[in-house]
Amino acid sequence: MKHLKHALWVASMICGIAAAQAELRPGQQYQGGVQVKSSMLGISFTLPKGWPGAYKEEGGQAVLVLGSNSVEGVGVVIFMKDQTPAQVVAGLNEAQDLGAGVVLELVGSVKTQGSRVTARYLNSQYVGRALALLGSRNHVIYFYAGPQKNEALYGQLLEGLAGSTRFQAPMAARPQPAPPAPTGVARQWTQFLAGKMLKYFSSYNSGGGGGGISEQRTLHLCSDGSFAYFDESLTTINVPGASASSGGNGRALGRWRIESATQNSAVLLLNVDGGGVERLRVEYDGDKTFLNGQRWFRVESDTCR
Repeated sequence: MKHLKHALWVASMICGIAAAQAELRPGQQYQGGVQVKSSMLGISFTLPKGWPGAYKEEGGQAVLVLGSNSVEGVGVVIFMKDQTPAQVVAGLNEAQDLGAGVVLELVGSVKTQGSRVTARYLNSQYVGRALALLGSRNHVIYFYAGPQKNEALYGQLLEGLAGSTRFQAPMAARPQPAPPAPTGVARQWTQFLAGKMLKYFSSYNSGGGGGGISEQRTLHLCSDGSFAYFDESLTTINVPGASASSGGNGRALGRWRIESATQNSAVLLLNVDGGGVERLRVEYDGDKTFLNGQRWFRVESDTCR
């Protein structure tokens, strides 16, 4: 299933905290035991305790990657938008390529029972288990892979995810009216950010040689009101007897503006092409620039014209 490769680009052992019934947003991290939802897809579920996750949207594919500090293996939640049940089954019929030569072959056949689709994968060392739930329009695939000794636990985790899953009507994207021209403090913030590039670097190591992730994010805020966002990530996964590493790239384009501006902070609103809105709190202390509490470096954009 090719979507799994995209998911493994962002695999990491996460310790971030999110509120209950948290909306899934790209780049955000969620603590195990938290209920998460995608209003755009109409899907919600509860993360297993002890399995925090990181959410990412890349190339039209949305994934949530789960990791544990105490259990070997990785979990992946794959969101299937506007696809038929037959397409979901077809994807599960493929061998699971985890990268670095680690391939899990389908054992037997994919089984469908009502709205549930299950599959099992195996090689000489590792096992993979998949459980897909079919909604009326959108679907979700839960997948766990790791040492064969953990198969029973993976099955329990899948059932827990499935039991907590709820489908609702997806929220329709609303057309955005043309924003008013910025004035006052909002105009000052707009001038401060226009034509600039904001850059963020991060790295994480799970400890114990289990792997980690490094990421670079770049946000270009052009003077014509357009923005371009890019991220690059490198993930390594190490389990006894094998290791895998992979890199990924994501991008988004759209329009930006400032709202709720004060002298010390403002809200940077990003209207993403194709639907979706992100609001980021931006602060400046006279020397450093922060987005949502994280320091980003502010320099001249090498992309805006």
